Amino acid sequence: MVMVLSLKKRLISLLTSAKSDTDFLDQVNKLAALEGTAVFQTLLEILGGIDIAEHERKELWQNIVYHRQQLSLTLGRDVDITTAISDYLQTRTSLLKHPRIVETSAFENIVHDTVHDNLTGLANRPSFDQTYQQQISMAERHGDNLSVLFIDIDNFKDINDTYGHAAGDEALRTVAQIIQHEKRNSDIAARYGGEEFVLLLSRTDNFNAYILAERLRKHVAETIIKHRRDSFSVTISGGIATYPTHSTDPAELLNLADSAVYLAKGSGKNNIAFYKAEKRRYLRVKIHEPVLVKELDFQDSTVFSALSKDVCVGGLLFENSYPLPIDSLIKVRMPVGDNPPVLLIGKVVRVESLGDNRYDIGMTTSFRSMDKIASEEIASILRKQVQSPDPS
Repeated sequence: MVMVLSLKKRLISLLTSAKSDTDFLDQVNKLAALEGTAVFQTLLEILGGIDIAEHERKELWQNIVYHRQQLSLTLGRDVDITTAISDYLQTRTSLLKHPRIVETSAFENIVHDTVHDNLTGLANRPSFDQTYQQQISMAERHGDNLSVLFIDIDNFKDINDTYGHAAGDEALRTVAQIIQHEKRNSDIAARYGGEEFVLLLSRTDNFNAYILAERLRKHVAETIIKHRRDSFSVTISGGIATYPTHSTDPAELLNLADSAVYLAKGSGKNNIAFYKAEKRRYLRVKIHEPVLVKELDFQDSTVFSALSKDVCVGGLLFENSYPLPIDSLIKVRMPVGDNPPVLLIGKVVRVESLGDNRYDIGMTTSFRSMDKIASEEIASILRKQVQSPDPS
């Protein structure tokens, strides 16, 4: 199913280029054979400004075509389809009470403004929502894959805070232009809200979706954005979920792709992640390494030897022989890869007794608490996890 906007453009083009109304109606029937009743609905919206239930569209259109034939016979001349629609809707139905003449080119501008995001030029959220349902129906009908790629600009607030909101707008426009450049003609791109974008990749499995997404990510990262006297760059994080592999429910599929974005951000940002059946938004990786733990609130606090269990961007889970107070500030010295141990600083947010002087301690931290080596090493470990799709 083509995008609503594309379908309107095609029909408007047919209206202006058809040699006659008979030629136009023949072209409409051919298009309807491919695209279904959405063609009739779009025509009625363009020419009559009305919205008809799906099960009524085809019959109403056939009645209008027949009405045109009868008017032409009665008047002894050809009656154009626009006139026939207006007359039928006013005299035979209650659907059109106060018709108004609008030039096709002016209507095309109205259509464009209605379905496009003013800042980026991509499809807007309402247009995407309508098109998404059509794309799902089309994939279901033909047994095709449909991949959803969510994209979020990393650290967008920092761009606004550092360079101003006008620079943030320029960043949004730049990313949108790159999306338009990299996507295929059959792909549908929209600004989903704020600094979020979404692409619908028809007839595309998650592996091929990743190839396109990774090409897009690299293009964004390599682009220098210039705004007034400032030059800066941005990165994006993306999440992929595929119909029907991950879900056949449209709403759930979107949520899964959105969740995958958090996995991408949780692995260091500037990254593309597949959806994984992971309950946490931030992917955790099991790392069994000895760690040294010390409370920072007291100068004479004891240094404990502990064992790390899970690590993610947002924190660390380790096993300790002594319970630590919730909200206490601690530092953990942890080996990472082949590099010297690094210092992690954070707060205790979880204490769970395992019995026999064994406690699970959960602490929160962030990459800003870590040095550069820790950031790169841990992000590398996590990145390997999110870039490998589930066997399903």
